[in-house]
Amino acid sequence: MELKKEQFDCKQLTEEVMNSMRLQFEKYHAKVGLYAEGDNFIVDADKLHITSVIYNLLDNALKYSRENPVIDVLLKANPENIELSVRDNGIGIESAYKEKIFDKFFRVPTGDKHNIKGYGLGLSYVAEVIKRHQGNVRVESELGKGSTFVAKFPYA
Repeated sequence: MELKKEQFDCKQLTEEVMNSMRLQFEKYHAKVGLYAEGDNFIVDADKLHITSVIYNLLDNALKYSRENPVIDVLLKANPENIELSVRDNGIGIESAYKEKIFDKFFRVPTGDKHNIKGYGLGLSYVAEVIKRHQGNVRVESELGKGSTFVAKFPYA
């Protein structure tokens, strides 16, 4: 993976991704909000890959939600990094699987049915992109209550 870094406003990019997904959100009657803390969201990063990270996290939040999804996106301008959190009220993740979900091709077992399309690549891609930007990603989740994915990466 080669990074082509450029300067851009991460908050503006997040708004653009959310706008591009508006029809998907409407289809599922999702309530989606963007909250920002701080005022410097200018990063020197690979815009295409960061766009895909934001999209992946939002898409997963939608896919793994039940009826009437509520998705909160929080952008925090910390002194040393940008923090992007995506919180949902979805099905959550069993604690036994929290560390594995960032592995390539891993999908949380759901018995013999898998009604959610995918190959188990999205979160491994997210983790790799954030790692290549000298950052980290983690998940906080409670089964049946939802998940929060938190990605942190430096400004430059």
